[in-house]
Amino acid sequence: MSAIHEATQNALAAQKRQSVKETRQKLELALRRLANGNPTVVKKGTKISASSVAAEAGVDRVTLYRFHEPVLTEIRKINDTAPKTQLKESRSELAQTNIKMKEYRRLVEEAQEEVAALARINYRLDARISELEGQIRVRDERIADFQNQLNEHNTTPKVSAMNDGAIKKS
Repeated sequence: MSAIHEATQNALAAQKRQSVKETRQKLELALRRLANGNPTVVKKGTKISASSVAAEAGVDRVTLYRFHEPVLTEIRKINDTAPKTQLKESRSELAQTNIKMKEYRRLVEEAQEEVAALARINYRLDARISELEGQIRVRDERIADFQNQLNEHNTTPKVSAMNDGAIKKS
């Protein structure tokens, strides 16, 4: 009976190893999906924790703690490096934002200088327009005076001598 008992023990041990191996694969895949932001079971954006990895893998959390310490270690590593990575990314984004902000400031300053130059040109043109309008008014007044003089000259009676010696007024 000991040979049967030993064979049973070996079969149970092999089954346990296979089950642990399959569970480990499920947990590792679940951890990768969560780390990459592509979970299939838990909500996207869920914080990586033992509970979320176990839920994503479809495994009891206690099983994770009891038999899969390497997966727990990997979860801790991810959570320890995540804030550092986020800080580095945030600093990089901040540096890029600062570069863009400096460029925008430079563009604003250039635009303000251009607006000031155009305002000066506009002021000079307004002054020139006023000067020309004044000259046009003077010209129009002179033309009106000349027309009045011409009209007065044309309306004064003309005296002309006729052939018969009589004076004719027109």
